[in-house]
Amino acid sequence: MKRTLTVILCCVSLLVHASAPWFVGFDELVEEVASALKVGHAKKLSNTFANSLTLSVKREDGTYTKFQAELLLEDFFRSNKVEHLKELQRVNNSSNSYIVFSLKTNKSTYRVFIKLSNNNKQFQVVEMRIE
Repeated sequence: MKRTLTVILCCVSLLVHASAPWFVGFDELVEEVASALKVGHAKKLSNTFANSLTLSVKREDGTYTKFQAELLLEDFFRSNKVEHLKELQRVNNSSNSYIVFSLKTNKSTYRVFIKLSNNNKQFQVVEMRIE
């Protein structure tokens, strides 16, 4: 009986952690975004996105689902190999939370603006602009 209860509790714990938000705090999210941008990893970056977000990539902009945004970023990273990433600004206050990076690729240097939303103590990317 005790062993069965232990197994059930372990399974419930795994389910709770698997369905829990991956990124909770502002700094953790910033680090995950920076890590994904440094290597041009669209899938890893999309894990930080809200279900839908505003995305602007080199004058193409709109509101996209997480998956659509991932596909657009894959195209961008395929033709723009990342060489260097530098964080320029980080703001987290009650009305605004955003980060700004300078992203140097093999073709150009881009300014990357990322707006974050705090939803129940879970930060997510709600807007991203690569200019």
